[in-house]
Amino acid sequence: MIRLEICANGIQSLRNAMDGCAQCVELCEALEVGGLTPSFGTMAKAIDLSFIPMRVLIRPRPGNYIYNDDEIEVMKTDIMLCRKLGFEGVVIGALNDEGMLDIETLKALMEAGEGMKFTFHRAIDACVKPFEAMEQLVELGFDKVLTSGGKPTAEEGIPMIAEMQLRYGDRIAIMPGGGINLANVMDVINQTGVVNVHASLGHWVPRFNEKLYPNQTDPTGASMVWTESNYEIIYEMEKLINP
Repeated sequence: MIRLEICANGIQSLRNAMDGCAQCVELCEALEVGGLTPSFGTMAKAIDLSFIPMRVLIRPRPGNYIYNDDEIEVMKTDIMLCRKLGFEGVVIGALNDEGMLDIETLKALMEAGEGMKFTFHRAIDACVKPFEAMEQLVELGFDKVLTSGGKPTAEEGIPMIAEMQLRYGDRIAIMPGGGINLANVMDVINQTGVVNVHASLGHWVPRFNEKLYPNQTDPTGASMVWTESNYEIIYEMEKLINP
């Protein structure tokens, strides 16, 4: 069985992931900047609603994965909140200024979430020595890593993902993500041998109120439209990968 994880940017996307029969969810917000930690309200509501496993993205800001002391404290607090609320795990990542794993920061974050499961996010794709980093992730106790194979999309990164799966797939779950869609998901699975895939499968939400915002912006020019995961596409992918 292939495990489909949906990157859910809010409560409606979570509902759509469940309606579409996804196996699990990464809860986040602000996908337009690569994803950030969701609000407390979003996390609390998600715990009340969800009947599938969820992990929460812990990322305090856009940009690189090199964090200062204040940002590390923010992440630790968010992780402790996730643990208290009852989430299965969190999705974390941190690099040092040499482009390698920030081991001490990762240990501190994992200590804050003791007893939880840990996914390492696409900071692996920004790492200068990804295979060395993979070995370290296994030693640290991560059970999953999200990767596009060091490329803009997982489809482009198939060779690297396949090598990661070959070397480490029996010790840590390799989960391709980045541009995964109905047209390419089977190529990614078949050419890499993975049993996990990650996608947002979003669409522009039609309920933005066309009468008020015919140009999809307000008078200041701010966008009045947004994306959510689409349960019909999620269901189609689930049927495709698990016929």
